[in-house]
Amino acid sequence: MLARLALALLSATAVALAAWLAAGDTKPAGPPSWEQLEPGVFRTKASPHSYALVSGGKALLIDAAAPPEAVAELGAKSVEVVLLTHHHRDTVAFASAYRKNGVAVRAPKVSADWLTPGGVAKFWKDSVPLRNSRTAYFVLPVGIEGIDCSLDEKTPVAFGNWTVTPVPTQGHSRDHHAYLCEPGDAKRAAFLFCGDALCAPGKLWTPYTTDWDHWTDAGLKPAAESLRRMAKLKFAHLCPAHGPVLSKDAPETLEATAKLVDEAGFQKSFERFSKDRLGNPPKYEFLVPKEQIASGGDKPWSKVSDHVWITGNTYVVKSSTGTGIFVLDPWGQRSADQVAKLQKDEKLGAVELVAFSHAHYDHFDGVHVLKTGEPREVWSLDLVAAPLKEPFRLRAPFLDERPIAFTKELKDGESATWGGYTFKFHHLPGQSWFTSGIEATIDGKRCVFTADNFFHQDQFSGTGGWMGLNRSSPAAYGTSAAKVLDLAPEWILAEHGGPYVFSKEDYARRVKWGEAAGKACDALSVSGDHLRDWTPHRVSVEPVLTRAKPGDEVTLQVTLSESGRDDPGATVVLQGRGLFPDQTVTFPAGAKQTKAVKLKLPADLAPGLHVFAARSLDRTGTDFADPYFVVEVGGK
Repeated sequence: MLARLALALLSATAVALAAWLAAGDTKPAGPPSWEQLEPGVFRTKASPHSYALVSGGKALLIDAAAPPEAVAELGAKSVEVVLLTHHHRDTVAFASAYRKNGVAVRAPKVSADWLTPGGVAKFWKDSVPLRNSRTAYFVLPVGIEGIDCSLDEKTPVAFGNWTVTPVPTQGHSRDHHAYLCEPGDAKRAAFLFCGDALCAPGKLWTPYTTDWDHWTDAGLKPAAESLRRMAKLKFAHLCPAHGPVLSKDAPETLEATAKLVDEAGFQKSFERFSKDRLGNPPKYEFLVPKEQIASGGDKPWSKVSDHVWITGNTYVVKSSTGTGIFVLDPWGQRSADQVAKLQKDEKLGAVELVAFSHAHYDHFDGVHVLKTGEPREVWSLDLVAAPLKEPFRLRAPFLDERPIAFTKELKDGESATWGGYTFKFHHLPGQSWFTSGIEATIDGKRCVFTADNFFHQDQFSGTGGWMGLNRSSPAAYGTSAAKVLDLAPEWILAEHGGPYVFSKEDYARRVKWGEAAGKACDALSVSGDHLRDWTPHRVSVEPVLTRAKPGDEVTLQVTLSESGRDDPGATVVLQGRGLFPDQTVTFPAGAKQTKAVKLKLPADLAPGLHVFAARSLDRTGTDFADPYFVVEVGGK
């Protein structure tokens, strides 16, 4: 059964793709066709699916993926209300059009932050650059005027002979709700419209949207709970926004999918995998007091060895040929103050070198407040330097809008010397793609500074976590763990206060964990490949923010495929919102590709932030990635 349903999903999305590509626009060439599921119950043939209940010449819509003019095809004279399952752009695409026609558009209470004009404006103000990882995905460029965000499970909606009950089903998004539609006639079947809670047996649509943060299974856990909650409801037909209607074995399918989600959530933690799955974890020691763990640089310095100190995220290395120091990963004013105190207490010299292990602000923004005239040198791996020197080029979390000037950008495997030491830089993606490992021998110990990738198994979850927004993945963790295993250092100089003695057995387990976690994510991915599906960046638009004046011409780079592997191709539409014509970019099948697009801004464009979405489509369905770009317009 699962194989047949999966085949049906692929066939349906292939048809939708062909129709969309033929149209060559962001909207269908004409009203979408509807299929009747039962008398008075319809769904659009095109994905994402809107559903309609029709009674007494009126219609109730579940989601707004179909335009208002399409409703006439249902035989309904008017739409009484549109109920939204969640805030994502594809499901609410025509919500504003319904509101302009005077139709009530309603959403759950918790959707207000991502659907109301004020909530959306605040979201975008806080998102570029993004200082945290607790983001949302597929947010509209502008909010919906007049939307009613008041729905909850305690207040069902009456429509004709139907009772429509909102069912909280968070996971795919924080505001996700399903709708249980129960008929007044006991002889008729109940429907559960489940939005994007699942798209096919065992599959999640755009699974990266369950990454509510980069540390934990905060989104996957409620996703599994929501699947089980739906399985307990009494209904005959399970109706997703993507994929086929399930009318047989739906509760069993929901439970089986929940188990797969459980496994992916379990694999968010290396600690759990090592202790609970493999058993008998190795024992290895911390190099400093455990009080340093999770500190923010507010603890007194701990001495790792004669020439190395740590507090919180920040390491200081004293030159072996003089009194100067190297500061790795300064975090804000606290690091500057702590460094000055260490210099005084230990009679150290000036800061001669600063470097950054990875591109999260709590590991680099202290460079802006170090003592005037210091440092003399600023180094980083070139991949880490990219978002730091151009903070508005890429969409990434934990950035700072102040650019950093580098004196040296090293490539993967390249070395540089300072203070009698040789530092070899390695690309070690894990918590973030923009992460390095720095290899050096200090005080007779072969060390690797590993950033936030590999914490001691008893610290946090044993890693810094992974999420699609961070361009990180289990597969990357496994590859990086294998690199460290090959280096076989004596000490791992991890951050957040947790350096420890290297254990070969521990890193062998991390390699196995990366493989197992990758398989768990593959299982939930529609394509079967988490490197393809578990990323919002498979299509990206750079720079994510451009500063311009009215009438300027803006050049953007549109890129397909962050995974570096062959892609089936895609069509990307930069949606101008009437401020400029929509721009279509077509990518054939192949490896990573980039194309330039030039946009002419209107001469009367108002000052402020203007957000634009890009629609991505390939043969697996619509809006598989979440690209957008922002133009900040100043005065003339």
